[in-house]
Amino acid sequence: MNRFRVLLGLAVTAALLVSLPAASASAQGNAPAEKTWSGQLVKVDTSTKLISVKGSDNKEMVFAFNDDTQVISPDKTVQGLTGKAGAQLKISYREERGNNIATKIELVEREQ
Repeated sequence: MNRFRVLLGLAVTAALLVSLPAASASAQGNAPAEKTWSGQLVKVDTSTKLISVKGSDNKEMVFAFNDDTQVISPDKTVQGLTGKAGAQLKISYREERGNNIATKIELVEREQ
């Protein structure tokens, strides 16, 4: 009987230790960290909802956008960027399942 209580106590302790990190992650919302990327617009594909941007290091990044993506430009739409290859952009994004999801796309006006 004593041995049973010890084993039961160990099992309960192990279960608590496993569940605590999961509980704290869900309490924090477990939201992915937001990152930023700046560069020149290469291409906007409105049919696949993808935008390509080349950074100063010539590395090209592809970002998915959706209806929730905030666009800061004169016409406030991603479609308005389609004819602006080479325009300077600042992209705020998060990584989800290996994809870069744009949360904000900002057209950066060049200084004169």
